[in-house]
Amino acid sequence: MNILAITSTPPWPATHGAAIRNGLLLEALASEHRVDLVTLDRPGAPPVPAPSCIGRVIQVRAAPPKLWRRLRGGWRGGVPDLLIRNGSRILRGRAQMLLSSGEYHAVHVAQAQLAPLIHDARTASSLASGRPRVVYDAHNIEWLLQRMLAGASKTPRALWARRQAGLLRRVESWVAQTVDLAIASSPDDRAGLAALGAKTPAYIPHPVRAGEAEPGRDGQAAHPSVLFAANFAYRPNIMAAEWLFGRVWPAVARRLPRAELRVVGPQSEGLRPIAPVGATLGGIVDDIDREYRRSWLAVSPTSVAAGAPYKVLSALAAGRPVVARAQGYVGLPARGRIGVALPSGPDEFVEDVTTLATDPAAYAQAAEAGFAFVKGEHDAAAVGQLMLDAYAGLHEPAAAGAAS
Repeated sequence: MNILAITSTPPWPATHGAAIRNGLLLEALASEHRVDLVTLDRPGAPPVPAPSCIGRVIQVRAAPPKLWRRLRGGWRGGVPDLLIRNGSRILRGRAQMLLSSGEYHAVHVAQAQLAPLIHDARTASSLASGRPRVVYDAHNIEWLLQRMLAGASKTPRALWARRQAGLLRRVESWVAQTVDLAIASSPDDRAGLAALGAKTPAYIPHPVRAGEAEPGRDGQAAHPSVLFAANFAYRPNIMAAEWLFGRVWPAVARRLPRAELRVVGPQSEGLRPIAPVGATLGGIVDDIDREYRRSWLAVSPTSVAAGAPYKVLSALAAGRPVVARAQGYVGLPARGRIGVALPSGPDEFVEDVTTLATDPAAYAQAAEAGFAFVKGEHDAAAVGQLMLDAYAGLHEPAAAGAAS
């Protein structure tokens, strides 16, 4: 099968959760199929370091739209800001050009921000036997995220998020009912896709590459190092950083004077004006797995989330315990099964970080439970096979103009 994959950010290097998921799933598909990629990137970005198993890679570099255009379209124009921020005429044109060749049997579209490409794929009919099948990997239910963000924000951000939730629900409903296969990253999101009208959505967990060694203190230095890795172009992660910096880390620093806080990920440098004393901001890193291995433990202070948190899974795969804010912990089992600490308030968060940094038995128990869970449920090879099985069920290309 020839597959055209379309993503709103490059899957490689894997600098954040969406890139990790897209990259590992596309590599799994490329083990049995030909996979070409069209991806959106920022101006001046270096070439995408795609693995050799991937075929053609077309990297479209485009500047983000002006704020006034986003506000006009996202409020008065009835177009979700998520689509405007990730929209590109060049990206769409390149994808249409490839689709017109008639060589693709399936089109793999990652995330709701590329919904217009789903329309284009469904209307492509150059194949003699009909249009290509369209697969949508949701990652999250975006309208629910915006609804939660509205509840966690103050006016006017709350009004904006509420407006976006309504617009996104209409888009995601159309997508769920239109594609040939909708994929969710958690059981809750699978139910969410079904509620939007998707026919038998598939659940394919986030894949991770777990290390071969047993978890332990092998990567720890003399100073406790706490890692917060996230994509800080995403508003809920900025809110999480503000909460961590202002309400948690000063108390941690008083109890653990030698502790270090490292913050990495896209646009993390923009947090410098609010970063606490002693924190380091690493920006985009070449190897996020190495960052987890170098850390003592990881934190996920986000209070608004959907799907399943890659911040947690990546840390567990590196054999590192996690302290995650309970309000933003979704899509994964309760703490007792995988050893994730789930505090609700800042005082509890401080206590859990301190305990894991000072109690070797608690540390070892949490690390071992989390590592075992990831190896059993999220191993990249096993999850990749689930993706291959899902594609095997697509069969032949659909007839042009068909609804399924």
